[in-house]
Amino acid sequence: MKQKISSAPVFNRFLFSGCLFAILLMVSGCADTKTVRFKIDSVPKGAHVLYQVAGGDSPCRGQWLYLGSTPLQGVRQLSENEVEDADKIILKVFHNGYHDQVKEWDGAGFWQEVEERDVIFWAPELISNPKER
Repeated sequence: MKQKISSAPVFNRFLFSGCLFAILLMVSGCADTKTVRFKIDSVPKGAHVLYQVAGGDSPCRGQWLYLGSTPLQGVRQLSENEVEDADKIILKVFHNGYHDQVKEWDGAGFWQEVEERDVIFWAPELISNPKER
């Protein structure tokens, strides 16, 4: 009688090794990312908040990303290398009938604020624009 040899243990080891390798690659690729907390409010409430990275190697550089409306509390995963290499990090708050408000940092300055305060906090008081009302 011939005994059938199963290839399942070899396949399971190969699968386990492949999964372990993939996990290690993902973890090492995310090693320079950090969770950045945003707390943004405005007077009046209900203003829209945009975020932009200008310059550097960010895949979204130059694009405005919508974060939400005020009061805003949220988090984003940001790459330390992309932020530090950026020319500018820009937050813009706008509301119909009011002038836009903008806050800018260079990449190193933005990262320094994140490290020191553990949050990006901004509470602009919007200035009425009678022409838009």
